[in-house]
Amino acid sequence: MITIFLKERCTQILYKLISSPAYTKISELAEEFGVSQRTIRYDLDKIDYYLKHNGLPQLVRKPNSGIQFNGTSEQRNKVLKLISNISNYNYILTPRERQNIILSQLLQTKNYITIGSLSEILSVSRSTVINDLRKVKGWLIKNNLKLKSSPGHGINIEGNEKDLRNAVVSLLAENVELEKAFEIIKAPLNRRINVTVDQQVKNLFEDLDIGLIEETVRMAENQLQTVFSDRTYSGLVIHIALAIKRIQLGRDIVMLKDELDNLRLTKEFAVASSMAQKLEEYFHIKIPVDEIGYITVHLLGGKVVAASTHIKENWAQLQLLTAKIIESVQSEIKVNFFGDDELYKGLMEHLGPTIYRLKHGLLLKNPILEEVKRSYSRIFQSVKKGLKVLEDFIGGHINEEEVGYITMHFGAALERAKARKKAGQRKNHRILVVCGTGIGTAKLLSSRIKAEFDDIEIADTAASRKVREKLLIDDIDFIVSTIPMNCDKVPEIVVNPLLPQEDITKIRKYIENNPPKSFKIQENGDILKNFSMEELLEIIENHCIILHRSGLVKDLAEHLNLYWSEDGKGVVQPVLKDLLTKKTIKLKTHAKNWEEAVRIGGEILVENGYVEPGYVNAMVKTVKEIGPYIVIAPGIAMPHARPEDGVKKVCMSLITLDSPVSFVNSNNDPVDIVICFGATDDSTHLKALSQIVELLRLSENVNKIRDATVADEIIVLFETIE
Repeated sequence: MITIFLKERCTQILYKLISSPAYTKISELAEEFGVSQRTIRYDLDKIDYYLKHNGLPQLVRKPNSGIQFNGTSEQRNKVLKLISNISNYNYILTPRERQNIILSQLLQTKNYITIGSLSEILSVSRSTVINDLRKVKGWLIKNNLKLKSSPGHGINIEGNEKDLRNAVVSLLAENVELEKAFEIIKAPLNRRINVTVDQQVKNLFEDLDIGLIEETVRMAENQLQTVFSDRTYSGLVIHIALAIKRIQLGRDIVMLKDELDNLRLTKEFAVASSMAQKLEEYFHIKIPVDEIGYITVHLLGGKVVAASTHIKENWAQLQLLTAKIIESVQSEIKVNFFGDDELYKGLMEHLGPTIYRLKHGLLLKNPILEEVKRSYSRIFQSVKKGLKVLEDFIGGHINEEEVGYITMHFGAALERAKARKKAGQRKNHRILVVCGTGIGTAKLLSSRIKAEFDDIEIADTAASRKVREKLLIDDIDFIVSTIPMNCDKVPEIVVNPLLPQEDITKIRKYIENNPPKSFKIQENGDILKNFSMEELLEIIENHCIILHRSGLVKDLAEHLNLYWSEDGKGVVQPVLKDLLTKKTIKLKTHAKNWEEAVRIGGEILVENGYVEPGYVNAMVKTVKEIGPYIVIAPGIAMPHARPEDGVKKVCMSLITLDSPVSFVNSNNDPVDIVICFGATDDSTHLKALSQIVELLRLSENVNKIRDATVADEIIVLFETIE
């Protein structure tokens, strides 16, 4: 019997046509596959010939409508079976596909594989395999691995286990996004995406019950009170599946002792330990502590859609890094982001996991990187420059994928600025924004919607896995999503995260044809969240004559717990000498333990009217929750709590102890300098915080503070810093 050859693009087109209940236009196929309409027509002719050869009905071509496969259910299943069973005898593999298959085979082989075996798998000659291996060798070198040849045995991959696992993820990411890889692993026959990719991805994770791994990831979400982005969720499942396969092959991760000791201090390590216990029961394996550390790194480096706590380890460094990056970018593009709490919070939440990813070499693909670079080219370049401070902090280079995600936060801030100009207008459609890649993309899309539409209210953002839960508790008119949801309860509009003009038109058309379910006026109890004193005075001047401007500024600043400049230039950030005075410095104090030390420092703030008494208890609670990270340097602790815990005004106190105390088993114990502070928001305190960190950076300053017997000896040090 004559063999009929079918190339990959033809196979994908055929799959698309049999999966679609409606007609598909040739122009749509041409755009999707990046070829001309003429090429698509040639491919359709080949598909018709292939179908006819296998006794199946040919495609229906209807003018002005498109192409459709009109076969029966039985005939559709036969096509699906043919596609799934396509082998290398009737499927022409491209050189890139052959190289990917070789890599896939090498990455999952315990010992060696021969060139003859690869030749048989690929149905090509030995010389073709040898030629492909040159490209494979180059790919491995770029991923810090080597191709090793052993006479009489064959070839295998040599290198660090962490690099090898990252290489597997790289191979997946180059061919299919992690979310799609995750779907392939779980997908039945009729949902296969690509013949060769499907086969290799499934081979990487064969014989594993992915559902059991998903259970442990969902357990981690509950214990961390976090919702992972769809990308992080899929990535965690795949990384854990890969770890299990490697453990089964006798290949374990090895971590540096110091690195592992630091990870043990995190709540994520405790959660990873619980996950490991479940996985050991499910898969009858023993998971070493280094592997638990590796799972911890992935938990710490994962992007989240929502988290219930704002307390983070390394909070002081994160706050300062965030402020410096914002300051650098805004000076570069000449836009003032001061007062945009959403930018500050979103960026700080993003930087925590980013630092873990960069330090541990974890991959994070950005599916819309090129679009971000095109749409926000100036911001992208400014962010790239502004991230120099982060590169210095981690001691390494930041790739463009990460730059793109951070650019999205600034892009969202610009869109919010546009939307604020339209503030106060009616918003009578309630929508849910859904995005699989994470909070940065969701914020960018939300900001674009706010900037473009006056008649839309964004009720919330959500990961695709959480949509049904959101719909149960909120009244939504329609969903705007970056990925198809196939939700039958509420209409959905699938858009690009950057919301190009065609998507704006799509949403506008829907709004015009579909009135909202109901009109709701939402009360905003925090109307002064994002403002400057100048903006507030401008509003007042539009309606009143200001007789005593400086007095008004002073009264407003005091009422709103803000600092203001004596020269009348408006609200300013307090500096260290404003906060640490003779009233707030207490030296050579005795404390029985860390809690008493915190309470002594906190009472100074209470006595001066800067915080409510309950703030002291909140600081003690914070130390109990993240004790090791309160101690920011050897012998120095900086207790704090949240603004809503009772802060009336930005404040700081400093005490030294006559006898050091231990702070919850910190590596930097014992402590004899305690600096308590309170912040009213996310940014007003940053100047003073930056100065105190700068002051404490020099050991000679720390020694002078320890030796001081009167407050003036410490206050004089403030003149040495900017």
